[in-house]
Order: sequence, then structure tokens, then C-alpha cells
Amino acid sequence: MHLSCPFLSGIPGLNSGIGLNYDIYRFGKIDSTNNYLLKLGDEGFPEGTVVLADEQLSGRGRFGRRWEAEPLSNLLFSILLRPDFLGRDEAFILTFTAAVAVAEALDEAANVRTELKWPNDILIDSKKVCGILLESSFEGARLNHVVLGIGLNVNQTAFPGEIMEKATSLALSVGRKFDRDEILLVILGKFASLYETVKSGEFYDVMKKWRERSKMFGRRITLKLADTTFEGIFDDVTDDGSLVLKTPSGLRKFTAGEISLSQNI
Repeated sequence: MHLSCPFLSGIPGLNSGIGLNYDIYRFGKIDSTNNYLLKLGDEGFPEGTVVLADEQLSGRGRFGRRWEAEPLSNLLFSILLRPDFLGRDEAFILTFTAAVAVAEALDEAANVRTELKWPNDILIDSKKVCGILLESSFEGARLNHVVLGIGLNVNQTAFPGEIMEKATSLALSVGRKFDRDEILLVILGKFASLYETVKSGEFYDVMKKWRERSKMFGRRITLKLADTTFEGIFDDVTDDGSLVLKTPSGLRKFTAGEISLSQNI
């Protein structure tokens, strides 16, 4: 696979000045930034490679759901990582790391307070503004590379159908438009700094930051896993990223699932 030169190259950690050396490749239109970057990962592209698109034709979120995003209005990008310091069961921490990085970036760049929803959503006023999709490539039991996809609603002001009731954007929340590239660079800088924290083995520091930004604790929720639903109180998120649900029969631990809340968070 051949690429032209990235529009930003070799910048260490961007505004953090540490960690990852980012090479950012921009596309006007692409099927999926995650799909494309997974292929680049297979071809040996370095950690810190970023694929950014103005429009995705086949963007997706968790459970294969289509990610709806208006062209030229949002941030749609993926980051290639080679976390050889993580076991295959530890890659989950990168989703939480990305969520905290986006939340911190939006605080700084947009002066907006976000909420984090387990396991991979970022909310403003209880509406989804950002989703994160982590996909991994393995060689046998070894984690080879990880692609971290981020979709952030920036300047989109209308959403199709029922999504309008559940989604928002920075523009809708703050009342003005934003420079998408400026937001991107702040996010990447925050992520570079937090990634160094993860590399040092300080998972707890990242999870602590995540917990501080979540208002889900103590709320009654429904968790759907495959064709089964569970109801209870959101009790905790453990340091391995699992959700602890307090049910009438006791505490239950979940590593995946789709949750809904009985009231706004």
C-alpha cells in the first residue's frame, strides 16, 4: 500500500512534547479509518500513524453499528499503536485512556464539561458526542498492533431520525463552530501524555481519571449482553475495565455489554 507524505509528520507528542511521534495522513473520503489503518499496521507502519478522514463511507461503532457522520463536519480518525508492554487482555485500558484524553481535550479546547459512559462513550448533557472503537491484531497469543478509532461530533447540527434525541456536537452544545484540526491536535497531545502513563504501568491513574468523570455510579441500569438483559445498580468499574453490577442476587462482573440508564446521568 502506497501513501503520499503525511500532512503532519514526526511531531513528538504534539502539544505534550513527549511520547508518541505522530505521522498524520489525511483523506477526503475513505471507507473506514480503522479498516485502512489495520492494513497499514499489517504492513509495518510505525506506532503513532494516524489516518484522518473528512468523510467515511463505512464508518462503524461497537457491535458493527454504522457510524453516521456528516462529511466535512466532524473528526473521524484512528491511531495505530504497538503496545508490546500490554498483554492481550490488557488492551482495554487504551479505550479508557482515549476517553479521558478526549474529555480533557474538550475541557481545554471547547470549555465544555463531558461525562464518560461505560465503556466507550463520551457525553455532553447526557447526549453522545464521541464514540471510541478499539480493534486489535494478534500474532498467535501476542498482541501485534492496536487501532484506536475515534469519532467526535464537532460541527454537525442535525442528525438523522431517532439519533437526534441521543446525539449532540460541540457546535450544538457551545453555540459556535470549531476548527477540527485544532481539536484533533489537542486530543493527540492529551493522548500522548496519558499513553506514557499506561506504558509506565500506572493503569490505576487512568482509571481514577475515568471514574472522576463518570456520573454513572449508583444509578439503576439495564445491561444487554447478547439476548440476555440484566438489571441493577451501577456499582463500580474495576481496574481491569469491567463493570460491576449490584443485582438482587449479588454483585456481577461484566467485561462487555450495552447499557441504558433508567434516568439521565
